[in-house]
Amino acid sequence: MGSLGPIFRISFGLVLLTSTILMGLDLTGWIPSVENRDTALRIHIAEMVAAQATIGIERGDLRSARAALRVAVERNDEVISAGVRAANGRLIVDVGEHLELWNPADDERSSADHMRIPLYRNGKQWSTIELRFREQVGDGLLASLWNHPLLRILVFVGVLGFFAYGFYMRRMLRHLDPSAVIPTRVQATLDVMTEGVVVIDPSDDVVMANEAFATRFGLRPVDMMGRKASSLGWRDHQGDEVEGELPWLRAMREGEAFVGETLTLNRSARERILLTVNGAPVLDGWGLPTGAIVTFDDVTELEENRNELQQALTELEKSRDEIRLQNEELQQLARTDPLTGAANRRSFMEDVEPLFRTARAEGGELACLMVDIDHFKLVNDEYGHLTGDEVICRVADGLTTQLGGSGIVCRYGGEEFCIALPDSSLEEAEALGERVRRQIAAPGFASVPVAASLGVASVREGADSLTALIDQADQALYFSKENGRNRLTRFDKI
Repeated sequence: MGSLGPIFRISFGLVLLTSTILMGLDLTGWIPSVENRDTALRIHIAEMVAAQATIGIERGDLRSARAALRVAVERNDEVISAGVRAANGRLIVDVGEHLELWNPADDERSSADHMRIPLYRNGKQWSTIELRFREQVGDGLLASLWNHPLLRILVFVGVLGFFAYGFYMRRMLRHLDPSAVIPTRVQATLDVMTEGVVVIDPSDDVVMANEAFATRFGLRPVDMMGRKASSLGWRDHQGDEVEGELPWLRAMREGEAFVGETLTLNRSARERILLTVNGAPVLDGWGLPTGAIVTFDDVTELEENRNELQQALTELEKSRDEIRLQNEELQQLARTDPLTGAANRRSFMEDVEPLFRTARAEGGELACLMVDIDHFKLVNDEYGHLTGDEVICRVADGLTTQLGGSGIVCRYGGEEFCIALPDSSLEEAEALGERVRRQIAAPGFASVPVAASLGVASVREGADSLTALIDQADQALYFSKENGRNRLTRFDKI
């Protein structure tokens, strides 16, 4: 019974005590037995029958006596036969086969089944009325026990008393003064704590609660006594109804402590308290849970601060991303030509300089191709600057398409472009330049007819710097312009 609640144990003990008192009353004779009650009833029946039959017998009217006996047999289920026997032993009146049924164990005394009522005349017994009753035999041991008044009383008191005592004790626990079972110093110590503390019995009833816990419900600690801990309106972390067992019920069932559980209480539609719940089962000497002690720590403000901090961090992260994107855009703008999207001269020099040094140091390949749109000033003068810008953009797109990601295109200035071709020989650069030239000169390339002059040089021609290499390609370009335009010239051929 170590795992049973105190209300059950107290109720059970009270039932045992009451049953013991009743058995004591039975032993002292205060409770009548079934046998005495039945025997007294049969004696009463016999006296009534004898009184009725005696009147006829004293007048010598045996028919009247027989009628009285017949009525007794027919109207009393306990009487199965009756007769009048003369002093000489002869049966002078017989009702209900009395001769066959009358077989007393004692020929002189009456018993519960065979009763004799002697009739006297002139001071002498001259006849006897005999009544044969049914034998007092039960339907078995259980039937005999059940017919006993004490057993019926014990069963009635046991069942009804158990529930009555339990109900009474449960109601009384709500009105008990906690100071009667909890030392004042312990209660005072617990009331100082900012955490809510509650002790719960195996039936989920609150046995003790401190001030911090009770005030969350607008009650005093004494008012919490006897209340169901699970009926206080708990919600989960999201504010929904709790699915499954509450943590202290699970702890008592499994016999294990728990930490870090989260529950909420809704004080109103707008106010919600967030609580961190820790607890452990209280075990008896056999290691069985007899209750649980649970603490409730209000982390509502902490959670709100955490949410605000998280929101601030999110905003900061968003701002940082925006700043990063803006910096990338600014960096991109600082490195590219705003009209064509190609690299500008500064970023081109920064990116190609390491390639030039590596090619020079390791004897690798690096070619430089210069492209200039022929008669571009005439395009602007005749068709306008918008058309001129469109031609420049078309040339930049054509160069990028021809490179396919294998080189770096730079708008070197005005209508002039410079292309760096890593790991490309002079011949490969020359072939690429020819494809570019033919593409630009092809009909429909731009909204107006255009052509371009090109010059190509390689690091293998002896340039000692990137600037010198670009200058060699520019010299070849100038040679193309001086010799008819719309052509490509290699530096090593001038």
